[in-house]
Amino acid sequence: MQIDCDVLIVGGGAAGCVLASRLSEDPATRVVLLEAGRDTPPGDVPADINDTFPIAYFNPGYFWSGLSARTNVGGGAAAYSQARVMGGGSSVMGMWALRGSPADYDAWRDAGATGWGWDDVLPSFRRLERDLDFAGPLHGADGPIPVRRHPRESWPGFVSALVEACERRQLPAREDANADFADGTFPTPFANTVAGRVSSAAGYLTEAVRRRPNLRVIADAAATTLLLDGHRVTGCGFRSAGRDGTVRAVETVVSCGAINSPALLLRSGIGPAEELRRAGVSPLVDRPGVGRGLQNHFVVNLATWLAPEARQSAALRTYGVACARVSSQLAGTMSGDLHLQFMAKLSAYAHGDRLGMVGAALYSPHSRGSVTLATDGLALPPVVDFRFLSDPIDRVRMHKAIALGLDLLCDPQVSGTHGDVFIVVPSSLTRRLNRPSLRNQLLSSVIAAMLDAPPAIRRFALDRVGQRIDPTERSAAHLDALLENVMPVFHPAGTCAMGRADDPIAVTDPSCRVRGVAGLRVVDASIMPTVPTANTCIPTMMVAEHAGALIAAERKAVAA
Repeated sequence: MQIDCDVLIVGGGAAGCVLASRLSEDPATRVVLLEAGRDTPPGDVPADINDTFPIAYFNPGYFWSGLSARTNVGGGAAAYSQARVMGGGSSVMGMWALRGSPADYDAWRDAGATGWGWDDVLPSFRRLERDLDFAGPLHGADGPIPVRRHPRESWPGFVSALVEACERRQLPAREDANADFADGTFPTPFANTVAGRVSSAAGYLTEAVRRRPNLRVIADAAATTLLLDGHRVTGCGFRSAGRDGTVRAVETVVSCGAINSPALLLRSGIGPAEELRRAGVSPLVDRPGVGRGLQNHFVVNLATWLAPEARQSAALRTYGVACARVSSQLAGTMSGDLHLQFMAKLSAYAHGDRLGMVGAALYSPHSRGSVTLATDGLALPPVVDFRFLSDPIDRVRMHKAIALGLDLLCDPQVSGTHGDVFIVVPSSLTRRLNRPSLRNQLLSSVIAAMLDAPPAIRRFALDRVGQRIDPTERSAAHLDALLENVMPVFHPAGTCAMGRADDPIAVTDPSCRVRGVAGLRVVDASIMPTVPTANTCIPTMMVAEHAGALIAAERKAVAA
């Protein structure tokens, strides 16, 4: 099967759905959207994806299988989730709709991404959103993605107590994290409505958009390799239902995410030449920066048992309601580089509202890792190495974040809302219990009953779901030990970064073109020069809005 088009978009994630919608607004542009996972068309969105509590995250059918990642330097690899479904991460993750700060995007501009400073990208942020709580020059009113917050009077007692404890530590309560960029606590903004999640697929690939005769959406079709004629990309090969096909395109846009976009380029012979040879791939275009510069947020999760009166109401079906932005104030660091996440429901199953958590995260890391190919580069998942804490200042800042989280949990007015504190790690039973199965549902009910039992039984149950710690211990050795449990967030970025022409590691120019390759762009979180101080879903949609406008303008100029 061969398909011809003007623009091929490879990957129907947070960025790809935006691009497909925006570029097909021009009826003269034939657009094909190729997605490896299942489609989620209007009227056929699975219930777990639509849920305002992110239970879809635990459905293995929506993710790439076999993918793992190394976290700390010298540490082993653990399973790492990357979405394989229409809408990508916006269809499965927590729906937090944070933008980051103006300084994030001004740093992109200063790194060589001309036209991507805050004043440049703000119109793209406004174009994508429909803020249901705030108006004015910093917000959009009619975009496809609704943004809302849960009112403070609905918050669980545990979270309210944490926010009040922050105020006693000169972190004032603020209202709009997407317009007020100072340190403080905020209601977490969400990309959903009371009716359910609004992913990039739901917001941008509406029935009306899908009816456009110049747009073709092909799901369950995994890209295999880019097609090259010399140094020009002419399309992409794919495999669907055991059959091979090709899409020929005037221009190809790779939007597979910060792990799979560089992997596709590498498998196609675009990347560091010597590395490609070692992986058994013939280098066609020597581009040293492909797969380099990997960044991600990382977190240590401090969990605890919640007293019944401090728990989240069953009527409040959400993962988290508030967060804190904190500056480490260390030389050479971004303001708001630390992030604390306050949750009072860790699962949709019965035990979930018995447990709360403070996530102590670094949201402006200096450490960088890589995405490379395995020895048999065409047959195995890519090798992901985040190299967390490889920059010493990241360790110092995580000490500060964890110490603040412990301090809040020990606050006299907070400590009355919870019991023992423990660490949540990837292998914790509390995480494994979230996987959908009748066994886990029954086991969750048993653990919930044990968590409501007398203290001795409760502690027995807690020892099954995590590693108990002493929250009053703040020594450097203890904090270092807790950092052994650091976990990656699902915000990888920077592996095909925009930059100046003389930057050997930059992969793309400010128009998202891959340098040295004609007919090829990358548009997703991989082109971010640095990961923003925000969950990356909304910034990735912004990247696609901004890039889509650039591409559309260029096409009009050529046509004229």
